[in-house]
Amino acid sequence: MNFLEWINFNEGLQILHINPEDDWEDADQAYQIAKMVNIRPDRNKEPTIIAKNKNDEVIGAAFTSWTNDHDASQQAGEPIAKWDFDVVVHPQWQGYEMVGMKLIKQAEDERKNIESMYNQKAYTRLWVVNPKLAKILQHPKYGYDAESEYDDGSAHLIKY
Repeated sequence: MNFLEWINFNEGLQILHINPEDDWEDADQAYQIAKMVNIRPDRNKEPTIIAKNKNDEVIGAAFTSWTNDHDASQQAGEPIAKWDFDVVVHPQWQGYEMVGMKLIKQAEDERKNIESMYNQKAYTRLWVVNPKLAKILQHPKYGYDAESEYDDGSAHLIKY
């Protein structure tokens, strides 16, 4: 890729919400990317946020789920939900235009929207397989804490 191609990369980048049942072709592309990068989202997660390039190709996705956390709710004395998501980015787009970070930001915004819609507090939990990204997200700017860290550098992170 030459410099002019790199400088124009962001022109066509779109972060979109999808309904995986209605937008099944985009959802299928998201699943293919997940398989390509060896990420296996839980059965209760679906690709609800995608990144597309200027050619209208899916280049990344956030697989999300919203579930009630009964233990946290019992401790808090009010309903608490868990917003859980996995982000995948096509290998050719990893490291470019911060596609992964933009998907994470959109997923965080979505959590706020759902909290407001359900009038319910939630916390975010995500599994980060990129050791560098796991460290970045634990910086105070992003507000995540390590719930557990693994020998391969991956980590489960939480944000309240």
